[in-house]
Amino acid sequence: MKQRNKLFLILIGVILMISLFSCGKQKYKLNFNSDGFESKKLEYAAGDKVTVFFNMIASDTNYSFYLDDENINMANDYDGKHGYIFTFIMPDHDVTLFMESNNTMVYIPRINVVFTNEAEEADIWIIPQTEDNMKTGIWGKATIAKLPVNEKRELVLDKAWDAEHWIINIIAGDQYYSALDIVLEEGYSIIFGSETEESSGVQIKFIEILDCNGDSVYKNKDVFIGAFGAE
Repeated sequence: MKQRNKLFLILIGVILMISLFSCGKQKYKLNFNSDGFESKKLEYAAGDKVTVFFNMIASDTNYSFYLDDENINMANDYDGKHGYIFTFIMPDHDVTLFMESNNTMVYIPRINVVFTNEAEEADIWIIPQTEDNMKTGIWGKATIAKLPVNEKRELVLDKAWDAEHWIINIIAGDQYYSALDIVLEEGYSIIFGSETEESSGVQIKFIEILDCNGDSVYKNKDVFIGAFGAE
């Protein structure tokens, strides 16, 4: 009888330890940048299977979906009840599922520009300065991800009917840079550069805009916003 009670207590202890260990797993957030996404939960542990539905679908609209910076258009499924179905394994960090759309019946003006990185490896966002974009801290998929120093990219940017200017956000290392009221036209060039101030000897980052003739039309040496993780 004592042996049976002992085994019973050991079994209860093992069950409690498994339960506590399971409940104590760290959870990470599942974020959405748009209405229309549905998921049973908004927090998952690393390694959990995540299923998300998107059912706000219009017949005259093209959709693109991204998990953080990764395009997942080819990783989705679809059925008439749920719409688009996305399944992935939760990583050990918060993630955001992005939706971008454009109406196939509406003409979207575009411009061709060149971005050159002369400072350090960076993620770059170039987005229309709309009222919504001014209010949100979620910028969507990076226009250019992990651009190495001394490299350039040719870009095609979609203009917005309700915005005459652009926002440029840059994350380089743990530093965040931003510039507002940027004017961009066809053939313009954007430079993210670095130079040393003669008066102080301090190295600073800047954003410069060149027109189609190569003439400087904008230069901002005050683009530093803050450092991630700084108190």
